[in-house]
Amino acid sequence: MSKIDIQIDSFQAILFDFDGVLCECTDVKTEAFAKLFESFGEEVVKKVVDHHVKHGGISRYKKIKFYYKEYLNERISDEKLNELAQRFSELVVNKVIASDWVKGAKEFLEKYYKNIDLYVVSGTPQKELKLIIEKRNMRRYFKGVFGTPETKPEIAKRLISNNNYNRDKVLYIGDSLSDYYDSQKAGIKFLGRLLEKMTPKFPETVKIIRDFNDVL
Repeated sequence: MSKIDIQIDSFQAILFDFDGVLCECTDVKTEAFAKLFESFGEEVVKKVVDHHVKHGGISRYKKIKFYYKEYLNERISDEKLNELAQRFSELVVNKVIASDWVKGAKEFLEKYYKNIDLYVVSGTPQKELKLIIEKRNMRRYFKGVFGTPETKPEIAKRLISNNNYNRDKVLYIGDSLSDYYDSQKAGIKFLGRLLEKMTPKFPETVKIIRDFNDVL
């Protein structure tokens, strides 16, 4: 894919999803969901993995509740939900910390962080997200790091309000349809990172990159 026509310098702020946008760790999360539900059999695992892959960027808490209700026909208790979310965290944190950068992402951050306000806005729990970013020595690039329980549109709207950003000059970079829809809810521009395994694809109107070398 050739470089796309987008003027990065024109933005006041850029918001990044984390998994699959800055770091190549989407498979880590997929494997963790499979591990969480492996005791329920292959059919349930397949449903869980298929849903997770198609609905990236959504809180693990929401996904686990959904899987129990839809695939196991069970109502999960808050205690059990927290237990599984903690196990999920234990399965993924060290692997995410050790994961590769998305090509060009580090160079992109180095190039723009002094002149544009950069933020991470992710579906990962905030405490875990901050730990990962600290361990990866990424913190200096970002004016703020935000995860769940707040939603992405809530975070984006708050950042716009608190910093008096022009909504047309705020960009969200994500790798899932849920990221795209969240950017629409927040009323900000969107740039999609298209993963090879992504199904369904972004709408045809969405500008996409394979990695950050497309916009460097």
